[in-house]
Amino acid sequence: MSDARAGGHIDLRPLRLRAMLTQEELAHKAGVGTRTIRDIESGRARPQAKTLRLLIDVLGLSEAERASLTTHPSSTPGAGEGLQAAPDTGRPVPRELPRTPTVFAGRDQVVDSIIAAVADGSLVVAVHGMAGAGKTSLAVWLAHELAPRFPDGQIFVDLHGVRKSEEPEPNLRAVLTRLLRSLGTDDQELPAGVDELKARYRSAAAGRSMLLVLDNARDADQVEALLPGTPSSLVLATSRRDLSHLSGAHSVPLGALSLAEAVAMLRAEVGDRVTVEEAVTVAERCGCLPLAMGLAASRLRSRPHWTAKDLLARLADDSHLLSELDLGHGGVVAALNASYTELDGDHRRVFRRMSLVPGDDVDAVAAAALSEMKQQQATWMLEALVDVHLVESRSPGRYRLHDLVRVYATQLAAAEEPEAERERVLARLVDVYLHFAYRAATRISPTTVQVLNEGMAKYDLGLPGFDEKADALAWFRAERGNLAAAVTASWRSGNLEAAWHLATVFGAFRLADRDHEEYLRMNDAALDISRALGNRAYEAVTLADRGRNLLVEGRCREANSCLEQAVAHYRDLGDEAAAALALRTMGIAHRQSGHFGEALDVYAAALDSAEAADDPLARVVVRANMIAPMLRLGRLADAERCLDETERLLDRDDKYNRLRLDSYRGTLARESGDPVGASVVHSACLDRCRQLGFRGGLGPLLVELGMDLTQMKRGTEASAYLAQAVEDAEDLGYPALIRTALVDLGRAKILTGDLAVALRHFERAAGLAESHEDSYELARAHHGLADIYRGQADVQGERRHLERALAKYAECGVPETEVVRHRLE
Repeated sequence: MSDARAGGHIDLRPLRLRAMLTQEELAHKAGVGTRTIRDIESGRARPQAKTLRLLIDVLGLSEAERASLTTHPSSTPGAGEGLQAAPDTGRPVPRELPRTPTVFAGRDQVVDSIIAAVADGSLVVAVHGMAGAGKTSLAVWLAHELAPRFPDGQIFVDLHGVRKSEEPEPNLRAVLTRLLRSLGTDDQELPAGVDELKARYRSAAAGRSMLLVLDNARDADQVEALLPGTPSSLVLATSRRDLSHLSGAHSVPLGALSLAEAVAMLRAEVGDRVTVEEAVTVAERCGCLPLAMGLAASRLRSRPHWTAKDLLARLADDSHLLSELDLGHGGVVAALNASYTELDGDHRRVFRRMSLVPGDDVDAVAAAALSEMKQQQATWMLEALVDVHLVESRSPGRYRLHDLVRVYATQLAAAEEPEAERERVLARLVDVYLHFAYRAATRISPTTVQVLNEGMAKYDLGLPGFDEKADALAWFRAERGNLAAAVTASWRSGNLEAAWHLATVFGAFRLADRDHEEYLRMNDAALDISRALGNRAYEAVTLADRGRNLLVEGRCREANSCLEQAVAHYRDLGDEAAAALALRTMGIAHRQSGHFGEALDVYAAALDSAEAADDPLARVVVRANMIAPMLRLGRLADAERCLDETERLLDRDDKYNRLRLDSYRGTLARESGDPVGASVVHSACLDRCRQLGFRGGLGPLLVELGMDLTQMKRGTEASAYLAQAVEDAEDLGYPALIRTALVDLGRAKILTGDLAVALRHFERAAGLAESHEDSYELARAHHGLADIYRGQADVQGERRHLERALAKYAECGVPETEVVRHRLE
């Protein structure tokens, strides 16, 4: 055994494949690492005596096979070593495989799955994928790996299913003749008819254990016609068309590499000339497509004076990207051209226009708008393009282009369709997005229906809308990236009106997810577009919307600046109703900063504007918002009068504001000393909120119910509701609600004796309140911390936090000021 360690390369592959084991399976059975097996098979390492004994036992080798490994360590077993040799029948044994790819990386999972399928008895492996996915390289590499298993020979046939213009049309008779020659049949013995040729071919293949590679097949029917009628042979077929319906085949759809696989491939090709970070960027620019990766590596190898940065600079511009990845007939463009020229005119048009999609993918409705055809026809066309792997479908009913294919299709569209035509088609697509976006928005944000009415009417294409809120939300989440991208695309193409509407309606979904930065980016775009249009009404709407988004982010000072500008614009335009609602939002910003007196002053101005506009809804909304600061300031009688007046003005069908007012009734009861009655009201409100699907109202009601239970000394129940409120607020990304819920959760945790947990909640709330300049919640957080220190008999710590609480409470003008002052005295 010592000789084995001193010798050369020991090739375990034929023995492993005979046992039909993957590298991982052999490693597991032998109790060694998978990397050890790979290193032994690649010649990078020689096994130690113990490892070699383990492998021999697992493989069940005969004495002669053991001797061949241990006595001749420098040999590399060929097709028959360790295996049953091919019987001497006098028949030719073809060895037609092309040479093994010099570098093959990144397909370990695919290779292992195919080897496992062959071990399970699969006789046909069908590999299909887009141009440049590396189907032929995979098939050739696998054929060399599996060749020892098939001692009667290996045949490789290029079927020219996708051909270059100068290549002949695929011909079944010619292919059968070629196969029969490889199997030793003399041309003079060949029959004339195709059916007879098929029969002769199957007779010649019968009884043989051979491997047949059918590369670049036209379709499944062409492969089916060439399958040998024997269970002892294996067929590896590749095609750009979907082969998954090939009877009895193990189907392998081959796409681009994963990013990690692509990086491994590039570094295997060029070594340390690229760092991992540079390899990632190259892979991303190449769309992780093996053909493109190989060409990029080839460019770098052929230019020894280039660095990876030089290569990346050349790959950076989409307009020159394909040229950099071109080697004439072997480049990406040539590969894609071969697929494109196979299409008829209608399919070509659909393919080209897929490049006009602003975002990543489209559904059939959007595709129909691009293609100017009915939805069903567009679906059929796209599915046909999926079958030839020019279009991808990663989820049912949605279609996209691979990154490099998109660049190719974009260049085709620019060359074959006038710019005005492309802009007209894009405008059609954006109109479809606007039609559905406005209808979805009215389901997601029912309180803003009046704002959306103009857009609903302007972009009504007669298409259906959404019956359920869940359907509207699902549509928005699927199209979110497309909508944002369509704003930019429309803006660039000069379709400013549609671009503004799309950016504006986007904001109606801000409670649907927490990426508020995206909404602010849309606001920026809408503001620039409104100013480019010179439309002050649009600018006012955008400023007001931006104020609301900044308010959600907790940036109250910036919010008020935008809202003041919006109010000025609305008043110049004579739109007092809109001015009232913008002032209402300013009041909320003051309230969330703890400036309750200022909030009431702004609400009063908002109410004046609502009265001047004679707008009943604006009056209700503004009055409802006045109740919260009145309660905070301890003006319970004023709050009750305002509540009564608002209820008299309320429309009976206004379920949202009815829910808000009922919740205020509960809060008024608690502040008046009846937490039990308050909890009954808030529990009923919480149930209705869930039934009605008012997403934004859930968290505040959870907080109110938690506060009721805390006053009732039911800390455990209160903690459950308040923890849910924190989670809900975090899910919405609503800092004002997070800090309020955290303070009240800290209060509940004091009741349960979880002082360490309460301390963390108060400290986090204080940090949030300070960063967002919320004086009231900052005071409440310090008040809670003072109670923690009091419980720990830390008088100095208690006084320090009470003094901080007192300063902030006094700034807010709330009743807690006297409570804390008295405690300090």
